[in-house]
Amino acid sequence: MDDNDVKIFVAKSKKENDDSIALIEEMNTQRSNGNRQRAKDLGKYLAERFLNTEQLCKELETKVGPLDYPEEIIFQVEILVFFTAEYCINRLLPNTLVKSTAINTIYDEIHKKNDAFYKTFSDSIEYSFYYLALKKEDVITALGKAFAMICRKEKDESFIELGKNVFIAVTKEVESIIAGYEFVA
Repeated sequence: MDDNDVKIFVAKSKKENDDSIALIEEMNTQRSNGNRQRAKDLGKYLAERFLNTEQLCKELETKVGPLDYPEEIIFQVEILVFFTAEYCINRLLPNTLVKSTAINTIYDEIHKKNDAFYKTFSDSIEYSFYYLALKKEDVITALGKAFAMICRKEKDESFIELGKNVFIAVTKEVESIIAGYEFVA
């Protein structure tokens, strides 16, 4: 027998065992109180709702004005919409496990329903700029400026306003949608 064939048992630390047990207990709690299923349903609903570009634009136009822009700008609007949904999920859902379930479901649904969008979306760096904007004192203006910059219109006030208005409108809508799911705290 070669020494490389011998496996040495290394005991897990008590903290690792405690963390594993706590995670299992939390998963069981979220499954039994229905939050896990609510998170999956929420993620699926948001993905389906926001992947329908034509319907999304129609609904947004009632809140932000005409969206008569080239495809690459509409794509950036969609990215901001998904970022805003993720932002709301992270802010409003009761714990990390439930948040992760909802967000992972969104990405899974995007991947299943629109692989081309998913590839471009998952390879993009826009989220980094939006996350940086969240660290600013005036988050809404910072997000509007980030949106305008991503669209290569950083000096165009109308694009800054568009980014701000999309963020505000989608935040209100997603907050309302999440409230309807009645997550258990």
